Formats: sequence, structure tokens, C-alpha cells
Amino acid sequence: PGTDVVVESILNLNSGVSEQPMCDAETIAGARNRLAQITSQMMKEKNAEFAISIEGGLETNKHDSRQSYLQCFAWVCLKHRNSEDFISETRSGTFVLPDIVNKAIMDDKEELGAAQDKYFSQFNRDDLGIGKGEAGTIGPLTFGAVSRSQYYAPTVTFAFIPFLHQLRDFSEGIPPNSLASPLEKEADHS
Repeated sequence: PGTDVVVESILNLNSGVSEQPMCDAETIAGARNRLAQITSQMMKEKNAEFAISIEGGLETNKHDSRQSYLQCFAWVCLKHRNSEDFISETRSGTFVLPDIVNKAIMDDKEELGAAQDKYFSQFNRDDLGIGKGEAGTIGPLTFGAVSRSQYYAPTVTFAFIPFLHQLRDFSEGIPPNSLASPLEKEADHS
């Protein structure tokens, strides 16, 4: 409250990994590489308080040997300017891609955005090519129920948790939890 937040994007940073990361390790490496570039640009040149990077990736399911499918997820890396070595790293929720998208990526070696467009072209959709935009992949797959920024928001928020507690002055107590409701006392029927 009472603090202005300015968000500035740096686009087209080289992640140092393949255009379509295909495993957890490659995806987090891409997020770390982007963060290193952002840190040098934003924190040194513009005195930014935080630097945040996001890298989306895919991986085959590891938990069910009976079937094979691709899961979509992202890693978020966040660094505070006064934190020498600590980087907060959080992984987003994971969702399974439709079979035709899975096939286009695995068999035809297409990037997620192109595979997504191939999938939605069968429905005569007019929103092709939006995978890198606000809708992202999740937007069309949820028929607009969740946008790309809504998908990333919890993961970015969770990345801030260590800093909220390390940098905050609790001398006036812990702030109230606006989501908690007070426990109702049982009526005394004696």
C-alpha cells in the first residue's frame, strides 16, 4: 500500500537453451540465463529493486509409464538487488496438452506456438498466432477462462514470498490476513 510499482519488460533475451525447452532442467536453465541478463541490465543500469524472468517448457509425464503425453509448465526466477546469491525459483502449475498438439511437437518437431496454431486451425479460429501474446497457450485451451498473465501470476507471487519475509519490518506486528475469517465461537447452550 502506498508504493508505486513500475514494471518494465525486456523482450527478446536469449535464454541460452533450445527455442522449445523439452525438460525441467532445460527450462529452469533458460529462466536462470534470462535472469542473469535482466539482472545486469535492470539492476545495474536502472537500479531496479527486483528482476524477474519466466521460461516456459514442456516435458513428458514422468509419473505414469502406461501413457505418454506432454505437460506444459513454466519456471519463474526472481532476484532482489540486495541479495547477492539468493534467487527465488518457483514452478507453475502443470497442464497436459491435447493429443494433436502433443503429436505436432513430438513427431513433427514443431514449437508449441506452431503446434497450438495447427490444433486450433481445425476449428476455423481467427485467433491463430497468439501463443506468444496475452492469451498464451492456456487461453485458447481454456476457451478464455485463463489468460497467460493469470496463469503466471500465482507463480510470480510465490517467488516473492522469501523476500516479503526477509525485507519486511515486522516491528508493528504481522499484517492481517484479509483472506482469513475469524473463527466463530460456538454458542453456549447451557
